[in-house]
Amino acid sequence: MRKIVVAVIAFSLVAWFTQWAVIRYFPELVFKIAVHRTRHQFNHWINAGKTDANMRSVVMPNPDFVYSALFYDINDKPVTISGILPDSTYASVSFYDNRCQPYYVYNNLDSNRRGKFEFTLVKDGILNHREVPVKTSKGIIICRFLKSTDSGYQQLVTYQKTLSCVSK
Repeated sequence: MRKIVVAVIAFSLVAWFTQWAVIRYFPELVFKIAVHRTRHQFNHWINAGKTDANMRSVVMPNPDFVYSALFYDINDKPVTISGILPDSTYASVSFYDNRCQPYYVYNNLDSNRRGKFEFTLVKDGILNHREVPVKTSKGIIICRFLKSTDSGYQQLVTYQKTLSCVSK
């Protein structure tokens, strides 16, 4: 009986430690792999092409969206991002930390949020409505544009081209 109790306790400890390690380190590992695949291109927008089956190596992107991503690094100085959100179709700019946890979403569901946008990513300080306090100094921003028809793809590519990132 004692051997069974010791085995159950040992198994429980190993299971708990494994779960803790996966929860603690796996999201950061996923982020580091993604950064490595982009050749460590920080503070530079990556505009994805039309979504198809070849893009499904990491996640399964929705084929109804056109995606852009930016891995940010504000260790040295704040970063300002800007672009245009369309009036006619849904679009969002989502902010994630280096553990792939979302912490801020800006979308055009509110009519005041359509058109040009500009945000400065800051670690701390006095914030105004144009500053986004980041949770970690490195993270990712994903911009999604909803494609209503296949012919609308080219129009959304023009919105992708308006995205900019400037280190100040």
